[in-house]
Amino acid sequence: MRIVRVSSLFETNLCFSVSLSAVFRFSHLIGFGQCVMHLLRFSGCLAQETQQNRLQLSHWETLVDSFFTDYAVMRLTLWKDNQRAEAKPFEIGVPILPRFFLVTAQSGVKSMSFTLEGARERVTTPGRATIDCAGAVWAFRYTSGYTVTLRGTLTARLSVQPPKDDAPQPFPGLKFEEIIFDASTHEKLISLDAIQGPRRGPVDSPRSPIMNGPTYNMEKDENRVHIDRAVIPGEPVNAFGIPQATMRCLEVGTFFPAVVRRRETNMIDSLQKAWHR
Repeated sequence: MRIVRVSSLFETNLCFSVSLSAVFRFSHLIGFGQCVMHLLRFSGCLAQETQQNRLQLSHWETLVDSFFTDYAVMRLTLWKDNQRAEAKPFEIGVPILPRFFLVTAQSGVKSMSFTLEGARERVTTPGRATIDCAGAVWAFRYTSGYTVTLRGTLTARLSVQPPKDDAPQPFPGLKFEEIIFDASTHEKLISLDAIQGPRRGPVDSPRSPIMNGPTYNMEKDENRVHIDRAVIPGEPVNAFGIPQATMRCLEVGTFFPAVVRRRETNMIDSLQKAWHR
């Protein structure tokens, strides 16, 4: 029994040293905008609307496996009614992350995307880098015509991952270890095509400004379209800016790590009792 343990420990240390050497070998691949491009590539995958399998869990599991490490965490903070009075912080691990995207897609979100304003990439340790963005926008586009944008600060931590043994090409890759998004405000926009009702267009053309004439009054002089008995779709989000079903998924997901730790503790206790017997 002792020989097996020593052998397993030796193999583990050997694999760890090989992986660590690969990370140091390819650590020069970060620090020149590669991490920002990786985040934008992830945004591009979320923005694709033509994928037929967006409502399948396997699609999001594959996406998360491609961009996140096994121990990655997404931390999301939402504020109620755009006021810094009541907040809901969520910690989303890899087991819950695919379900978070799935439930959001099932709630009518056809695409998502990130917009980064003034993002900065810096190397923290060999093989690791951090992205800091003070003006980030996370946009959710709904099939009903709504577009909901979460605005706030974004921090992403990435690391160079060695290629897997079964990879077709032995090249390293970047993966997220942590994404922190603090959504201070959210905005709701709706497409004009989503507003139903008979329209009465403007009759008069806009009046051209006259030299030394009266001041142009936008409220009186601009063209207006009147919609009789207008009907607009209901708002797809709650007071925190996300669908209610997504909120329930996140609230249930917060209990998942505690359940896993409890099961692991029970398994360790059972093994210890069996060992002492």
